[in-house]
Formats: sequence, structure tokens, C-alpha cells
Amino acid sequence: MNRKIVALTLAVMMMLSCVSAMAETTKHERVYVVTDSDGTVKSVTDSVRLENADRLDEIMDQTMLTDIQNVGGEEGFTLEGESLIWQANGGDIHYQGTSDKAPALLPAVTLTLDGEAASFADLKDKSGDAVLTVAWRQQEALPILAVTVLPLPEEGVADLQLENAVVLSEMGRQLLVGWAVPGMDEALDLPASFTASFHADHADLGWMMTFATADPIDAACGELDERIDLDVHGELNEVKALLTALQNGEDLPETTGKTRDIVTKIKELNDGLTQLNTGAVSLADGASQVSAGASEVKGGAAALAEGAVSLAAGAVEAESGAAALDEGLSALTANNEALNTGAQALFAAVLDTANHQLSTAGLDAAGIAIPELTAENYAKVLDGVLAQLNPDTLRAEAAAQVEAVVRPQVEENAGQVRAAVEEAVRQKVLEAVLKTAGLELTAEEYAQAAQAGRVSQEQAAMIGAAVEERMASDEVKAQVEENAQAQIEELVRQNVESYLSSDETVAAKLAEAQTARDSLSALKAQLDQVYTFVTGLQEYTAGTAQAASGAAQLHTGLTQLNAGASSLSSGASALSAGASTLADGASQVSAGAGAVQDGTQTMKDTILNAEKEAAGKLLPYVENELADALRIYEETRDSVRNCGYDLRPEGMNAVTVYVIRTDLQ
Repeated sequence: MNRKIVALTLAVMMMLSCVSAMAETTKHERVYVVTDSDGTVKSVTDSVRLENADRLDEIMDQTMLTDIQNVGGEEGFTLEGESLIWQANGGDIHYQGTSDKAPALLPAVTLTLDGEAASFADLKDKSGDAVLTVAWRQQEALPILAVTVLPLPEEGVADLQLENAVVLSEMGRQLLVGWAVPGMDEALDLPASFTASFHADHADLGWMMTFATADPIDAACGELDERIDLDVHGELNEVKALLTALQNGEDLPETTGKTRDIVTKIKELNDGLTQLNTGAVSLADGASQVSAGASEVKGGAAALAEGAVSLAAGAVEAESGAAALDEGLSALTANNEALNTGAQALFAAVLDTANHQLSTAGLDAAGIAIPELTAENYAKVLDGVLAQLNPDTLRAEAAAQVEAVVRPQVEENAGQVRAAVEEAVRQKVLEAVLKTAGLELTAEEYAQAAQAGRVSQEQAAMIGAAVEERMASDEVKAQVEENAQAQIEELVRQNVESYLSSDETVAAKLAEAQTARDSLSALKAQLDQVYTFVTGLQEYTAGTAQAASGAAQLHTGLTQLNAGASSLSSGASALSAGASTLADGASQVSAGAGAVQDGTQTMKDTILNAEKEAAGKLLPYVENELADALRIYEETRDSVRNCGYDLRPEGMNAVTVYVIRTDLQ
């Protein structure tokens, strides 16, 4: 969490304590609590402002507070049991009172010094490695956003390592700001505490201040309730019923919600498949009849010498077979439009589902905008999003952001780095000068010899002058600068890598990105399968239409053959050859029609199995993940409404902020 998020969180909490969302009476509570470090309550003062938006003369309130005082005016009140009536005279009411009721949450601070439990008085008198943890005690698990500010001393705290906290500098002081959301469902994986590890040297930590409220969570839940204008449980039940029926191959249920159009389209698709299969059976039967008729024509042609009557009978049978073939193909092509429409509707339904999933996946919060998927753009759009979710790219972006923070901090100490590098180079230059002078000594040995008086002043002066001359050369200066810059870059790299490898948030975000990428890859593969099926079906229906046209022409020819049967009696040999060709062609048509029948049956089985498989994959997600998410949302929404401190009349808005001072010593 960076500084902007901390500042925004504090601002939101303070605004919610002052602003009401509706033009009606709102009870604003600021509950001031003083506790010990272990969470023991010293005092509780509830400061209440009754916001009289409707300018009522009299405000009906409820309270369990004692020692009630009007701190904002002279308005009077009457208290009967828990019923508190203020004579408001059209204005707001400001009052306060006390209570021994425990707040909705209390900070509990634990401290260890060198692995042993310690008090903050011990911390002030000793030094060592300290670990400070702030957790929360609640009598009832209520979801509350808590931000704690701990002033750090100017001295005594070093090597800070934080979890769910940051350090801010304000007006020359350093403030440790930690955050948590105690009481939330564990499945959301939100922090319930924060920790600071540091080296303490007589550190004086006196107090910390906590601001806590459930109103941002309540406001978010209220906004969702207003935006969701449907029966979520009913929709989930209808989706489960639909997926269960698809998985079990049962009749689809009648639905009234968002799935109504999907159910209609799936029924149209399945009915079209049944009609297609029925047409294929008729085609096969008609082709078989044509084949049989053609064989008879061939036999009649061979026996043409026995009489024109046999030829006429064969021609009649051939025409009957052609009519059956024509009828079968016509029935098949009659379903082409319905079949194509059903396939396109299926693809549109799948795209609608994909768009809905993408719109609720939260990618826009990560800066990834996805336009609506269509048959024409889905592949390009999803490939682009997959590229943006590449883990290597995301890690590089995270590293660049961390480096932007780390580099200025490292470069603040650049002078020290350069001084150390310059000293190391100076030692090397000294040893080179000593070697040139015939002295095989290391820099350390030379320093010891000079200190012991074994080096004359004249010789020491010459050596020193030679060293300074070389140090002043451009070559050595460039070497010092190059080595210093290399060390600075290495420090930046080490700090960036250390942060990235230790920061669980970065690892979690990269894992989320990988999960999202895997899900999008699977989604694209599913869309590719449906797209391939739709285009293949269009090619198939075009082929059946062409076959039907040929069958109609065959029927017309055989009709003409029957009409001219008497004139063909004089050409028996020619008829015999033609009948033989017709028999072969009819046999091929019959075989092709059988293949069409097998193909349509296979296609029907494949689509129905695909529906079952898709339903089997989606059903656990609907029954488990979606149902669990809805449960968490409803429990959170119902719980946050009980996070106030004082009583309030039914229907009155309430905004509660806990301001908790914890004395650490």
C-alpha cells in the first residue's frame, strides 16, 4: 500500500464521519476510546452529531449512553429509558456521553525483543531486534477497515521491515501507518493485522492512534445492492437447473431470467439437429430406392426385346426413386437456415457469456480495457489481453516502478559510494607506485613501514606526490567514476530484486495475472472451437443445397424418360448402356446418402456431447465459486450494519468512526 492509498483511506474514513448520503436524519458517531497496549479500555466517549437534514423541530433518537451533555448548543432533551427526544428547532444536535460497552474492535499490541516477550518500557531501556504486531480483538466478527498511526522517535528505530504498513514523513516526523480489515471472510485473504520489525536502540514508543469504520464497506455494499436489479439467487438456481439438464441430457427447463434466451436458442439448435438427422435418413431411403429402380431399369433394358411394357415399368420405378431422392434432399435443405441460425445463436450466446465473465473479472481495475467481443474481433482482442498479462512483462513493469523509488534513495548515498571506490583505487595506485619505485609492498605494509619510520620523509613525499599525480589523471578519474557507477547500479538492482522477492503483494498480483491469463487462454480455445464448428456447418449446408439442386434435375430427367419410354423401345441397346450408367450412379448416390446420414448423426452426437461437457465444467463453478461469493457478499452486507456503537431508531442512517488512542507505556 503506497502513500496515496493511505491518504485516500484516511480521507474516505473522515468524510464518511461527516457526510450523509440521503436528505434525512443521520446519526454520526465518533467513538473516542483510550486503551492500554493489551486492549484494556480506560475510557470511552461517544461524540454524536444528529444531522437534521429535514430541519425537524423534534428528533427521536435512541441511546444507551450515560452522562449525556449537549456540547453544541442549548437545545433540551428528555430521556426515558433508551428513548432520547431532542428539541432540535430545525438544527443539528451535537452531544456526547459515556458507556462501558466494548467497542466493535480494540487494538491488541504485542512486542518481542530478541525473540522474547517485552514491554514498551523494556524497549526504552534496552536494545535489540524488535517485532511489533498490532492485531484486533472483536466480540463479534464484524468487517471493519482500521488504519493505525504510530509516531516514530527521531532516534532508536532502524532497519524497518513492514507488513501491511508504510512509513510516511509529515512535518519532519516519521509516522508508521498500518492497516487491516478484521472481521472479513477468510476467503477474501485480507489482512487482519500489521507487523513492524526493526532494530531498537532505547526506542521510546509512547502511543498510537487508530481510525476504524465499517462505512466504506457498507457504502460499497449499498451501491452494489442498487446496481444489481435482479434476483441473484433465482438467477443462480435457473443457471444450475439449465446446466444440470444439459449435463444429464434431459429436457431443458423453462426459465424466466437472463437464461431465457439462451434456453430458447439451445432448443432451436437441438431441434435443428434432430430435423437434419431426420432429413438425412429420408435422403438415404430415397437414394436406396433410386439405386433399386436404376437396377431394374438396367434389367428392363437388357430384356427390352421382350417388350416395351417392361421398359415403361422400369422407367416408372426410376422416376419414383428420383422423386424420393428429390424429396429427401429438399427436406434436408429446408432445415439449412434453421441449422445455421441455431449455430450462430449458440456462438452469440457463448460470446455473451464470455463478455459477461470479462466485464466482472476486475481487469479494468488493473488498467486493462476489453472491448465487447464479437465473432470478428475476439481472437485479436484476447491475444492482446494475453500479451498484457504476460508475467515477464508485469514483473518488468513492477521492477521499473520499484526502481523509480529505490534509485533516488541509493543515489542519496552516491557520495559515500564514490569515496569508498576512490579510496580502493588509491590503494591500488599506491601499490603500483611502490612497485615502480622497487618496493614490493602492499598498501597496508607500506603504511606500517611509514609509521615505524622505515620510510624517509623525502621518499614518502615522492611516493605521495606520485600517487596524487596519478589520482588526478583523467584515466584514474574515469576508472573511479565507472566503478562507483557500477556499484550504484548494483545496489539499485539488489534493492529492487530484494523488494520484489520479499513483497507478497507483488507475488500475489503476478499469480493473479497468471491465473487470469490461463483463464483467458482457455476461454479463447473454447471460442475457437465454437467458431470452427459454425463455419464448418455453413460449408456443409451449402453442400446439401447444391446436392438438392442436382437431385431436382435428376427427377426432371427421369420424368422425361418415362414420357418417352415408347420411343426408346427402338433403341434398346442405347437404353441398356444408359441404364447401366444410371445404376452405377444411383449406387454411388445411395452410398453417399448413407455417408451423409452417418455424418449428421455424428455431428448431432458431437454437439450434444459438447453441451454436456461444457455444462459439466460450468456447473461446479456456479454451485461453488459463485454461490460462495454471493454468501460472502450477503454476510458482509448484513454484518456491517451492526458496526455502530450507540443505539439508533429503526430506519435512521448511521455513520460510525472509532478513534482509539493506545497508550503503549
